[in-house]
Amino acid sequence: MIADCLESVDFCAEIVVVDSGSTDGTLECIESFAAKGFPIRLIRNEWPGFPQQRLFALTHATQPWCLSIDADERVDTELKQSIMEATQKGDDAVNGWYVRRRDWINGYGYAHRWVAHNRIFRLFRRDKASVDLSRRVHETYKVPGETALIQKGTLLHRRPTSVANELSRTNAYSSLKVEAQMEQGDEPSMSRLVFSPWVNFLKFYVGKRYFLCGRHGYVHSAMVFLYSYVTEAKLFEARDSSSNGSSVKAGE
Repeated sequence: MIADCLESVDFCAEIVVVDSGSTDGTLECIESFAAKGFPIRLIRNEWPGFPQQRLFALTHATQPWCLSIDADERVDTELKQSIMEATQKGDDAVNGWYVRRRDWINGYGYAHRWVAHNRIFRLFRRDKASVDLSRRVHETYKVPGETALIQKGTLLHRRPTSVANELSRTNAYSSLKVEAQMEQGDEPSMSRLVFSPWVNFLKFYVGKRYFLCGRHGYVHSAMVFLYSYVTEAKLFEARDSSSNGSSVKAGE
């Protein structure tokens, strides 16, 4: 999927790609784009964790503005124009921009245009940005001062994975989150175990209008329910193990 990603950022002055050991043809694809004249700098770095890898990429960027993008994402035409306008208008007040990301729903396609797409922080001034290294998952860059939302265009998130793969991802991500919660001293909550999964399901299925995507939107929202439930259940398990003197990690 990285070919479509690289095509979509052809307007950038430099493209920093950090790879942690791909063996699926990714490197050959990147090198072919570099040979075509794309301003790519390919850097290999052993996998240190999600936030550490994002920080590593940031330290190798040289332009005043940075757009953070994953290999399974691509900038649509309207967002491309909005990014160029936001970074060229010389507004010193705004240090970063949120963009709307439109998810791919397996079996359906990109989510219905009336779905309330997630707002994620991806465009920022390089010299102002930092990364919270305490977060194991859902990591992001942050900047001090004023931020704003780009109104036109979306970041397309194409991740056509099966239910089985989503379950594996849910299991892995929930374990990482619980490890971070344990380090921070967070305590499990019976009320969160009971109510949080339903609140998150309704937030997506009704509040964000994923019901417009039919049964596929229901499955997508149910995965959010499952992630919330499994995370809280694992936190209870990890606290019980800790209290009993066990060294078993969440998810093992």
